Amino acid sequence: MCLSAQESKKIRILNSDQIISNNIQHPEYWRMKGNVIFSHDGSTMYCDSAHHYKNEEKIQAFSNVRIIQEDSVNIFGEKLIYFGKKSMAKISGKVKLIEKHSTLETKEVNFYLNKNIAYYNQTGKITDKEKIIYSKKGYYHTQKNIFYFQDSVRVIGLDYMIDTDTMNYHTNTEIAYFFGPSEIISNNNIIYCENGWYNTETDIAQFRQNAYILHQDYLLKGDSLYYNKDINYGKAFSNVVMLDTIQNIYVLGQKAEYFGEEEKTIITNKPLLQVVSENDTLFMHAKKFISHQKENEKKILAYNKVKFFKSDLQGKCDSLSYNFSDSIVELYDEPILWSDQLQITADSIKLLVFNNEIQNIFLKPKPMIISKEDTLDYNQIKGREMVGYFTKNKLTSMDVIGNGESIFVVKNEEDQRKIGLNHTECTELTLYFKNSLTEVVYKVKPSSNTTPYKKIKEENRYLNGFIWRINERPQNKNDIY
Repeated sequence: MCLSAQESKKIRILNSDQIISNNIQHPEYWRMKGNVIFSHDGSTMYCDSAHHYKNEEKIQAFSNVRIIQEDSVNIFGEKLIYFGKKSMAKISGKVKLIEKHSTLETKEVNFYLNKNIAYYNQTGKITDKEKIIYSKKGYYHTQKNIFYFQDSVRVIGLDYMIDTDTMNYHTNTEIAYFFGPSEIISNNNIIYCENGWYNTETDIAQFRQNAYILHQDYLLKGDSLYYNKDINYGKAFSNVVMLDTIQNIYVLGQKAEYFGEEEKTIITNKPLLQVVSENDTLFMHAKKFISHQKENEKKILAYNKVKFFKSDLQGKCDSLSYNFSDSIVELYDEPILWSDQLQITADSIKLLVFNNEIQNIFLKPKPMIISKEDTLDYNQIKGREMVGYFTKNKLTSMDVIGNGESIFVVKNEEDQRKIGLNHTECTELTLYFKNSLTEVVYKVKPSSNTTPYKKIKEENRYLNGFIWRINERPQNKNDIY
């Protein structure tokens, strides 16, 4: 039995048209010529001629070399050295490894028959249907149908290219697994990750570790990214960041959906928008942010319970839009702004922004500006509409257009003691500010009346529509939540 077991491990010569044995010229091997066939460890090998080192269980094969493993793998080359004791074949010279799904081309392959693994250490090219894969080295497991690629791996598909450091590729499922810095480049996007997988048949992928999708001038990243290239749709989960690289706007959250055809991204789950400028940053919170990135249609929408904080400007509304094409920010549904000591309200508030600085504010209808004088009294201005002018994000002047009406506290110039309340009506007027209101210029002759302070009735202290909303004002960036 032992003898039989040992015999089964030896190389079997199945055919040779001619066998030459010369104990003087080459006593260590037999020469075999013509249609040489031999087998070992479940594989059959073919060549035109060979040297059989019987004592070493080694064969050197030459010309038209071919190895067939269980009718599933064919390896072709120009030269073969087969070590029977190791069950290892070293094939060189224009090597081709062909299996049912793909073909490997390289200069040299070491094939371990007992392990079903073929190694290559020189640049290899794998052709698989409509894609080509290159790597400097790698190996193929013939039973598991898996290629393991290392060093300068590149996949070239019909409309995409993958560059990575280490990749496993399953030929039966056509799924590529990435281990290390990897880029997937297509016509529309660049995707980066350091761990993940990509189904090259269905164009569905999952990416992890510093993963992001870069599209022209904006970037979407998260701890985990799901992407369907066929429908150009992606999802990002956990520590999500969307960056507009042109506007320097960040939107953060815990979940994002990317719709490539519409060039739209929706960010939810504790989303936070940041507009970064040289000296300050605006922080904004809402239940949901929607970013539209199509050329000439770029805008960001914020929905429900919007609140924002900047050191020199705070605000609140139910929804908001920022249109990049005309640089207009519009606040809807009971919007309110605070700037220095001023509370600014209207049914609709629009801001004209340039280089992340406010240039103008447009208030209509029912605009009102309020500043607190003390615990009892407030300076108030209202009108049909207002247009404000800013310098370095500071309100410097405001035009009141139509139905202008104001209440101001009148003080003694010497001791600043309150002596009355002035109520004025004027069609058009202009207000000038320097942190607080410093001057009022009436462009049409006003109708004005000052009531001595002691004679003021409570109902006359306020203009119609007055609401002081200081308790809603965010005092720092954490208050926006």
